Amino acid sequence: MSLPAPPTPTNEDLRRQLEEAEFEVELGQNERGPDAWINGIAGALGAATLAVITILVFTNGSLRYLFNFGIIWADEIVIALVPWLTMIGMFLSVRRREIIRITHFANRLPERLRRIIGAFADLLSAASFAYLAFFSLDYLALFGGDKTIYLKIPKGWFVSAMVIGSVLLALAFLVDFLRGLRAPQAAPISEEGAAR
Repeated sequence: MSLPAPPTPTNEDLRRQLEEAEFEVELGQNERGPDAWINGIAGALGAATLAVITILVFTNGSLRYLFNFGIIWADEIVIALVPWLTMIGMFLSVRRREIIRITHFANRLPERLRRIIGAFADLLSAASFAYLAFFSLDYLALFGGDKTIYLKIPKGWFVSAMVIGSVLLALAFLVDFLRGLRAPQAAPISEEGAAR
């Protein structure tokens, strides 16, 4: 007695499976090992930072609108947290290969040339962020000791986002570069909004 043949997937089944796979990639659920840990920590920090900013802005706006009263230091904290949120978001976009890239012309090149251009772009990006980190140290040295007006918190806690974020972004691009060298073949990059 032979087993019945498995049913052939329909176009609807294939579409659903593709959507589920894309959703897992977008949420980072397909990550394993150290990548999952690093991206999970960065995602949690980014979500916490965004939550604090949202709560402060909403609370302060509501208090001003309803009671003509505001939390005087809330804007100070929100402005100080925006660089951290930006750097965390950029770090995650590089780690998940979702940073916006112009791939239209690169995808039309031969595979070997595409690899060379990708490696050059990763190295140039790493060098750019290392350069930004170097000059951000000067800025931190000059203004990091200044204190915020209301809470008297050293601005170095917030300005350091430029230094730490730039170093982490340079490292993320270097890791991307090394992975590109080890990859057996450079596949064309998707042109749907972000590179994967």
